[in-house]
Amino acid sequence: MVRRTVDEVFEGVAGLRRDVESAFAGGTTVGRDDLAELYPTLTAPLRMPGGLAKGAGFVAAPQLLADAPWWLEWWVREPSGEPSRLVVDVDPDGEDFYDYTTLPWYRDPQRTGEPTVTGPYVDYLCTDDYTLTFTAAVRNGDAFLGVVGSDVDVGLFEAIALPSLRAVPCPATLINAHGRVIASNSPHRRGGSLVRDVDVDALWEHGTVAGTRLARCGNFPIGLMY
Repeated sequence: MVRRTVDEVFEGVAGLRRDVESAFAGGTTVGRDDLAELYPTLTAPLRMPGGLAKGAGFVAAPQLLADAPWWLEWWVREPSGEPSRLVVDVDPDGEDFYDYTTLPWYRDPQRTGEPTVTGPYVDYLCTDDYTLTFTAAVRNGDAFLGVVGSDVDVGLFEAIALPSLRAVPCPATLINAHGRVIASNSPHRRGGSLVRDVDVDALWEHGTVAGTRLARCGNFPIGLMY
């Protein structure tokens, strides 16, 4: 069930990436109005009945757009169910400038080219709730254009994962590639905490370290540590 859920979230992210890449494929100048035309695509994860997404969109690489050196075309699901665009300070000289290029959900896919799962973390910018952010790099040839992604409610994700975890007859913990605990059947592994008693990098590379094993969710950066 966890594998299927992760697949579904990243399938949605892949759909966002394809449409955003298409918008830049023609080699013409792209501005904010052009991104506005992607509204149906970028908000599709928020409109899925029973979907986990509470935020979704595209975050542009600096200097990419003709009329906005920094830009987030990011949408948040309101309590009414309707999407509203997230508004943040993207003026580098602004007092509350939001430098998203320093954050792992942007930096990691830019660096590795691989899909990324960040969190759980408290999303102070959007909802003040525990959040998982699934992101992927957007490219035009070798040029990095930014990232697309989806914010997932941790509570809903845990509700899907915990029955499977409780069925495992030993301590088992769902982690991301950085060793952040997503969910666990052990009271000693708290959601959002970091695994510090296991060499997570070695575990991710070799699949087993000192008796601890990792079963990855396909090629995605989530795995079951047990």
